[in-house]
Parts: sequence; structure tokens; C-alpha cells
Amino acid sequence: MEIRKVNRMKFASVNAKCPSYSENHVLYVGAHTGSFKRINPHADDPFKQENLQPIEVLNKTSKITCMEFGNADRTELLIGRANRCVKVFDLKKEESISNFEVGTGEVVGLGRSNGCIVVGCADGTVQIVKYPEPVKFSVGENLSRLHLCPDDERLMVTGGKLLKQIIKVWDLETQQVLFQARNVKKVLELEQHVWDNDVVFVNRNVIASCSRHGYVRVYDTRGATRRPVQGFTSSDPDDQLAFSCLASHGDYLYAGTTTFGARAFDLRRMKNHIHVYKGFTGTVTSIRVDPSGNHLFTGCLDRYVRVHHAHRTALEYRCYVKSKPTQVLGIEWKEEPEVYKQNAVEGANDDIVYIQSDHEGSDAEYEQMFSKMPTVK
Repeated sequence: MEIRKVNRMKFASVNAKCPSYSENHVLYVGAHTGSFKRINPHADDPFKQENLQPIEVLNKTSKITCMEFGNADRTELLIGRANRCVKVFDLKKEESISNFEVGTGEVVGLGRSNGCIVVGCADGTVQIVKYPEPVKFSVGENLSRLHLCPDDERLMVTGGKLLKQIIKVWDLETQQVLFQARNVKKVLELEQHVWDNDVVFVNRNVIASCSRHGYVRVYDTRGATRRPVQGFTSSDPDDQLAFSCLASHGDYLYAGTTTFGARAFDLRRMKNHIHVYKGFTGTVTSIRVDPSGNHLFTGCLDRYVRVHHAHRTALEYRCYVKSKPTQVLGIEWKEEPEVYKQNAVEGANDDIVYIQSDHEGSDAEYEQMFSKMPTVK
């Protein structure tokens, strides 16, 4: 009997950081298992991960399906899960402010409008959480993504699967459709497939979508035709792209794919992509741009969180997070001013008195006298 030895390939989790990557970013990662982590790439240990919630309470329905900032200062985070739960998280205190359940399907969109939280579910239910009674309305079934306009919080864009869920812009105050896109022209009298997997506001008047069917389209809501004003569709039969997520900054769109990493497009000429971001070995599940527009934050099913330079396309940071990341957000870490730190200490220790002196008006004799005084316990 011949005995053959079977060698099992062990997956190696290799972290890496480029010496030129010196930005003070803090990354917040939501995972398929429901875990919520923080990573500080600028810290002494740039790959250390800290769970910001107990993992013992997680189950198969705790998957994080969307994350958005709740305010312009990016100090509040809105987290939506597959089990209809929404969490409001304070990034400064690093604690949960509130938790509640919405709708009957997984959460696919979050945002704030006039101080109220707007939640969209996969079954098409949109709820504006306000006192004393929430406002509920339906945008149709098979909803894939919902986003609020950062320039006008009254506007909301939705997109989903099938022609009935083609991209639409809504007025949250009246719950009415302000703009509904038209599909591209028919080919051989056949309607083209529609699946707007992700939708974003480029600005107040321009919106964009990406699809599992391999297209990225841009619409101008002021146009009369309501058809795409710019678009990309791969014509190479060997390069069948399926886009999974979308982000925008300035004149550029960034789209993650299911097999070929991420790509960048110029809104002014979208027949071809301008950049390709490599290093991925699976579907890109989340893509975001930092406020400066110089860095991309991505999560991938290969369990890595990455930071690419948006213009040089160089991979600057990579961290293995053990569970599949579904959402990634990044902020610029800023140290609190000393006066805030001192006020926080005074609030916690009211019996401690701090003596502040002005160096310009200080007295050397006074300083020497106080330095010789014994400490009273």
C-alpha cells in the first residue's frame, strides 16, 4: 500500500505598512460576524485591533451591513445590521448612545436629516426616527442602497435590483420622488438589465451608480432626458467586471469590483478608467475616500483592510482583521487641546486645584518659595 503525504497550505496573514504612509488615520471596521473594531495605523503597533463592543452577544444575524457618519464633525457613527438593529456610537467617548430596531429587513442605508435618523431596509421601508411618532414610507422592494445628500440633507437617493428600483432622488420632507432615471436605450428591442448595487451623491445635482451588471453611470438631475450623461461599460469579453461599491470625491469616482480590485474614473470622460488599485484577492466590500481625497480605505473578502494612495495607486497599508470586513470608515486623528483635557480632569476630580501661571508675568522669588514648600498629604 502506497502512503502519500498530503501537504496542507496554510494561509499566511501578512501585515504591511509603507514607510511613506505617515497620515494620522483611525480606521473603524464592521465585519460579517458583527464585530466592530478600531485600528490606529499611526500608533506604535499599527496593526493592533480593539473591539469596541462585546463579541459574546453576536450571532449569525449581527452582520454589519452599513456604516455612516452621523454628523459633519465625524464624531458620531451610525451602524446598521442585518437583524434590523441600528446603533448610534460616540467616537470620542467610544460608547454606544442608543440602540433600536427598524423595519423587517436588513439595514441598507443610514443618515441624519434635520437631526433625525433616516433608516432604509432591504424590503423598501424607509423610516425617519422622530418624536413623538416616526415617519414611515416605502420606496419599493429589492432596495440595495440608500444615501443622503451631504450638501442637502433633505435629499435621499435610492437604488436597487430590477427596473422598478432604478435610481431615484427623494424629498424627505414630502416623501415624494423628485427625479427618476430612465434606462439606457433598448438593444434589439430588449430592455437592458438594471441592478444599481450602490448609489452616491457626487453633488446636489449629480448622482452616480454602479452595478453587478458591469456599468458605472452618472446622472444629472437637471437634464430633461433623465438618462446617463456619462457612463462606463466594459466591452472586453475577457474583462467582465461586476461592481460592488462606490465612492466619490471631487471629479472622481472610485468603484470596487468583485474580481479585479478597485478602479478610478474621471467624471468628465468615463469611457475608460484612469487608475487601477491592485492587491485584492476577493470582492471589495467597502470603499471610502478620506476628506483630502488622497487616500482610499477599502475592505475585502480576503479579510484585509487596505489603504491606497488615490493618485499614485500605491498600497500604503494592509492589515489582516480575521473576519470578513463589510464596512470601513476612516477619520483623521486629532489630539484634544490641553484645555479640554484639563477640564475633563477637573470634572472628574473636583477637589484638585490647578494653579496656572503666565510665564511672562511670573515672579522668580514666588516660584522658588513654592518649590521649597512641603507636600501636604
